[in-house]
Amino acid sequence: MDKKNNQNQPRFKDGTVVEISNHLTCQKFFLQRIDNSFNLSSEAVNEIAAVCSQRELYDFLFKETFNGRPYTIHDAIKFLDWAKKGWEEKTYFIFLVKDLSGKIVGAVDIKSANLEGAEIGYWADRNVRGFMTNAITALCNIARNAGYKSLYGLVIPENSKSIGVLERAGFKKKKEPFLEKGKHYIKYEIIFKQAES
Repeated sequence: MDKKNNQNQPRFKDGTVVEISNHLTCQKFFLQRIDNSFNLSSEAVNEIAAVCSQRELYDFLFKETFNGRPYTIHDAIKFLDWAKKGWEEKTYFIFLVKDLSGKIVGAVDIKSANLEGAEIGYWADRNVRGFMTNAITALCNIARNAGYKSLYGLVIPENSKSIGVLERAGFKKKKEPFLEKGKHYIKYEIIFKQAES
């Protein structure tokens, strides 16, 4: 029974860092798993709090949940603790995006262990452009290698930047705007070709 359960779980390769590039500048960026090997530092906490406080990102992801209160250092700590828990429990999988100096400029995640199809999410520093499409493409490669058959993203119709990221990463529109949790979303999906056994 344990063997069967393991077969239904994503099988992520060892190693916590994947190199990507910025398509505008060709500079190196890195995806880093937020698992038990991740070092919680005051710099990491401050960088996450700063990015998540940026107006557009805050308004979309946090304003309603936080009832308008600011995104704080404590929220960043909770995020990192929550991210580690996902890897420990093998239920969701979050990666930070860092630049060459180690500064956190974004995050990408797979929101479940459902190998048939899992939702992804992502956020980015508005001051650093040109890395997110490659970060999502790298996330797709990681997911495919871990055994996922497909991934999907939900975006609001007005978020043309996010739609562009998904389309450039190979996602196709699957569902016209539909209502979920009080917001309208468009569903984009990518299906992976599985290697013959």
